[in-house]
Amino acid sequence: MLEQKKSLFSITIPIFLELLLVTVVGNIDTIMLGRFSDKAVGAVGGMSQVLLIQNTILSFICLGTTILMSQYVGAKNHKSTKEVIAASLVMNVVIGTVLGLIYLVAWEWILVKIKLPLSLREIGMNYFKLVGGLCIFQAISLTNGAILKSYGNTKPMLFVNVGVNLLNILGNGMFIFGWLGAPILGVTGVGLSTVFSRFIGAIISLLVMTNYCKFKIVEDLKKFTYEKVKQILSIGIPTAGEHLTWSLTQVIILAMVNTMGTIEITARTYLALISSFIMIFSIALGHGTAIQVGQLVGAGDKDRAYNQCMKSLTLSFIAAALVSVIVYFLRFQIMELFTKDMEVVKATAKVFPWLIFIETGRTFNIVVINALHAAGDIKFPMIMGCIVMLGVAAPLSWLLGIRMEWALVGVWIANGTDEWIRGFAMLWRWKTKKWMAKGFV
Repeated sequence: MLEQKKSLFSITIPIFLELLLVTVVGNIDTIMLGRFSDKAVGAVGGMSQVLLIQNTILSFICLGTTILMSQYVGAKNHKSTKEVIAASLVMNVVIGTVLGLIYLVAWEWILVKIKLPLSLREIGMNYFKLVGGLCIFQAISLTNGAILKSYGNTKPMLFVNVGVNLLNILGNGMFIFGWLGAPILGVTGVGLSTVFSRFIGAIISLLVMTNYCKFKIVEDLKKFTYEKVKQILSIGIPTAGEHLTWSLTQVIILAMVNTMGTIEITARTYLALISSFIMIFSIALGHGTAIQVGQLVGAGDKDRAYNQCMKSLTLSFIAAALVSVIVYFLRFQIMELFTKDMEVVKATAKVFPWLIFIETGRTFNIVVINALHAAGDIKFPMIMGCIVMLGVAAPLSWLLGIRMEWALVGVWIANGTDEWIRGFAMLWRWKTKKWMAKGFV
């Protein structure tokens, strides 16, 4: 039996704090731009889902790395862990470089295809090219974070992200409000600040990872093997299909919202920001559960892995429900923090009740899918995800949001329905225990 030196909470809390900071960093541009211009918020929000595709693609390598390494850590196979580190670093650097070139070359075509209004394209084009074109820095940081998490060592990236967060806030303040005598560059300045802070974060995270894992860049990168690439991809590609389908679905829905006008685009941006904060604890608990499930499965203790997932799901559901209800009752106070535009506030107020519906359903997918992946059950979540997301979320968003003219309310109902259908399917899969026959080591 695997001796678990770290409890679920000792793993989850640092992940929660790190994700909180990552979410702040990811949304600090929107938060600070809200004090500058609602149009600037609309510009960044109207292209945000396309930029998030880079994280989705990079994350499938990171997920494969975390799952594979956590099982090797549980099996105490130190040689293979270094081979996985080498493979994941090389893959994400290459992918980050290729993605960056695509963003730089095809930026105009992309923004036209998602139906972003011309006035908003002109405001946000430099931001899009900067943040998308230099996503290699994000690739390096995400990979290092995934490696450290697989050991259950979640604190270092927390401190790295504290620094990145503070640096990004300083840079945004300089270019939005003219702090320290800097020129006011608006959205372009925010892009510069985001890229520079990510660059510093990439360097520091690499130093932290190599020191903790005793990984020598020049020497240990030579341990790169195509066998480990295949293993990571065998986990990552199915999950990539699932995550890419989700991103594609959200881009399709974003294109629908972009036809609703600037008010709806800006309102959706703020609502997405609020949702990202609500789901932080569930995501952290899902990651912590995945690490423990992976280690328990690697050590052959599958009954404890089963029970751990069920406990985590219950806790995550209660937390999401509680936070969502609190957010609903404080909806007007929360929106006052972001904007004074009453048209935007009215547009968001209609959607807030549906945040409870979508966020509680989302917990099933966050926690149980992470556990299924960690146990080696990859294909079922991918197939079910692709069917329901493309078969429910996208067409129902069109039917309710566009055809029936429910606007953002229709979009949120459609996404919530998708989350609940997939969530019950994942719970059923976990309870069948078919994942017990799978694994990677």
